Amino acid sequence: MSDAHDLVRRLLEDVYGKGEVELIDELIHEDYIEHPMPAGFSPDREGLKSFVQALHGALSDTQAQVEHVLVDDGQVAFRWRITGKHTGEFLGIPASHNHVETTGNDVAVLRDGKIEERWCEQDLLSLMSQLGAIDPSLSPT
Repeated sequence: MSDAHDLVRRLLEDVYGKGEVELIDELIHEDYIEHPMPAGFSPDREGLKSFVQALHGALSDTQAQVEHVLVDDGQVAFRWRITGKHTGEFLGIPASHNHVETTGNDVAVLRDGKIEERWCEQDLLSLMSQLGAIDPSLSPT
């Protein structure tokens, strides 16, 4: 397994899945920028820490996994899946106590063995439906 594969696996499984926010400084470059970052969170390393803490305050039994990884000359693309039970407020949405599952595809630029910049495309329509924030009939899943 390449260093990039391990980096992505640790970010998803340990940081997002287990809430080990202290690993962010080890895995994420100090000049980090995330595109897009949810409203209310800065698009930098500190914003990522805050977002992960909010995620873990809202979801119990959180699990995260990497499904596919492609590495090419200082860039890594990966598909991920996060599941959990919505037991606390998340992005202003009160706890629904629903089991939720969201997937996404990311592309990241690596520098000095860390993620420096990341673009994330996530199935937010399905997630918002599962959280009870929108009419489920609007979601394709």
